[in-house]
Amino acid sequence: MLTNRRGFAWLALILGTGCAAPGTASSGLAPRPVSLSPEPVCHACFWAHIEPGQRELAVEVLGARTPADPLIRADLQLIVARIAEDAPAACAARAAFAELAGTERDRDRRLLALETVAFMAEECGGDPRAEFRRAAAAAREAGQGWKAGVYAQLAAGTFRPLWTLPDIERALTVPDGATGYVLGTSTIHVAAGDTVVTQVERVARDWLSYLHDYDFRPQLDGAAALDYHEGARVRDLVAGGIHVLRPATGVLAIRLGDRWYAADGEGVFRFEVLPDKVQYPATRAWGGVALLVDTHGIASLVEPALRLGADLVVGCGDDAGKVAAAYALAQRGVAVYMPTDDFAADLIGYRGAGVLVGSAPVRPAPGGGATIGDRPVAFRFDEPIVVQRAPTLHGATRYYNAPAKYFARLAELLPLQLDFVDVEEGGQSDRIVARARTTGAQAIALRVWNDQDYAPVRDWLAESPGHRAVLLHSVVYPPGRRIFDEFPAQTTFADARPVFLVERAAVRE
Repeated sequence: MLTNRRGFAWLALILGTGCAAPGTASSGLAPRPVSLSPEPVCHACFWAHIEPGQRELAVEVLGARTPADPLIRADLQLIVARIAEDAPAACAARAAFAELAGTERDRDRRLLALETVAFMAEECGGDPRAEFRRAAAAAREAGQGWKAGVYAQLAAGTFRPLWTLPDIERALTVPDGATGYVLGTSTIHVAAGDTVVTQVERVARDWLSYLHDYDFRPQLDGAAALDYHEGARVRDLVAGGIHVLRPATGVLAIRLGDRWYAADGEGVFRFEVLPDKVQYPATRAWGGVALLVDTHGIASLVEPALRLGADLVVGCGDDAGKVAAAYALAQRGVAVYMPTDDFAADLIGYRGAGVLVGSAPVRPAPGGGATIGDRPVAFRFDEPIVVQRAPTLHGATRYYNAPAKYFARLAELLPLQLDFVDVEEGGQSDRIVARARTTGAQAIALRVWNDQDYAPVRDWLAESPGHRAVLLHSVVYPPGRRIFDEFPAQTTFADARPVFLVERAAVRE
């Protein structure tokens, strides 16, 4: 039983989405064979997104390092060569991988070495088909039968992948008599022995931040997870006793025109991977097929997650392709945690047995394990909500528009009273708080990114237990996490499955 500040008792009714049984596929268009676009990956194009001088600095810093692990050393050599556009140095790195393949005993590390040799064969004067035959054998030994089949077809020149576009099946039924809703009831329970599959970037390593200690073994020591962004939330899981961490590296993607797609659990390529994530210098590619080493986002995690038996998948959800992939995993009964949730609006009312949670904190569960989500906060349909909007922002600040996207979509389905307030840069949460004070609104929705965002929101929440905040794209940043921690009963996340409230009776204050 939840009671809001006005003293009404509420009966919670779960939304009428229904749940598809595990194994149910997405209802998109039927897969069809496609011909690939063989243009090479433009590694240099990545730097168009980065501040001037960073490319040269990366070459200087990374080029000075000599890791003791031979596989890390060869990979770092390749990264530096790609950044510097040094073709002879790239082929020298390939030769180091070839030498390592003859001595490496770990089957996953040996597979990466042989894959690298195959993908780089043509540019370095080798025979791609012969090398892909060797890579196919190594993939079979590593327990990756589907990948082995792809490599065998590449070796034979017969690879014509199946492709289609995904969709997300949604339904949101408001029960008769509903006068409000609760956000934050979605909960992922993670047991100590559960398998957690994560993206590589910002969890196992971060090449652009010069963090390259991940040795490509299949299980990551929790203490080695990076301590920011998704890595920090994975560390929260580790604090709850979760110890089976599987970074998903070496994921295949195909090129169709200027777009890239990763596969589902049946080998159908359907989830778009953003071009800049393919342009990373560690990516190997040939003939319209790419090997994604530094995976980023749920879009590239579906096939490895299902192959590895994931109970939980952790990665970025800031793109339509990423949330479509999260939906596909939910269809298979797999839980997904996306602490960066710019596209949470696309999942409202999703169908599926797996639970999807966005920018919510992780906390240890009593008796072991961890809980993600479970932050129920009630709202009335007739109460005003001040919602942050950022229609003109780009780059890292574009996520300030996530609250507006989520509530605009929710307002298409529910009779909400929204008051949008625009911001022009980061750290302007004082505008949202000021509007709430002026109008008397008791609820706000916004992003807390930095200390300038944190202070006004903290002060406003501290003024009254009836003040509530919906936080999007916030929990990966220390100021946003502090707000969650300091006001557990007043803060929640952009829940894709609202729970509706039917007023039963008035209760005295």
